[in-house]
Amino acid sequence: QAVVLSPLEAFNERLKLTFLIGLMLVLPYVFYRVWNVVVPGLMKRERSLILPMALGSMVLFGLGVWAAYGYVMPLVVSVLGQFMTPSMKAQIQLSTLLGFFYNIALACGLVMQLPLVTMALTALGLVTPGFLLRQWRYAIVIVFLTTAVITPGDVVTAQIVMGIPMTALYFVSVGLSWLVARRRSE
Repeated sequence: QAVVLSPLEAFNERLKLTFLIGLMLVLPYVFYRVWNVVVPGLMKRERSLILPMALGSMVLFGLGVWAAYGYVMPLVVSVLGQFMTPSMKAQIQLSTLLGFFYNIALACGLVMQLPLVTMALTALGLVTPGFLLRQWRYAIVIVFLTTAVITPGDVVTAQIVMGIPMTALYFVSVGLSWLVARRRSE
């Protein structure tokens, strides 16, 4: 259970949550309006690529937020709870907990954009699947360095639990890059 330390804290957090939900609900309309402004300046091929990429980006971001809610956040709270001694009692402030979740959800949503970015870079000819596959060792080191920074303390288990999905995401990105390169060569 979260603790409320101020008379306005519960109200403020509901207001923030309402704002975020409202933003998510109005975002498709905002994208539609931006789309109407951008479309006249695009060629037909560009138009056919932008819409699937935008929709894919929104779906991937949503999956990242869902992963933060269902996987990352419980893991992080559990790992952080292991640092408590028996004489300590957990009382988590509501605003701190929700702020922490918003940051993690944003980070996970952005990390989930990796396949889309890789596919776009391959479509533009800036990277090749072979190059990405040759760099797999560096990618794994970067993934585990990132998880070492993200996870608190020196808990290796949390680094492994978070690093394996990120590594899998890299290899999924390489596979999608291969599909784009194959289609591009045809």
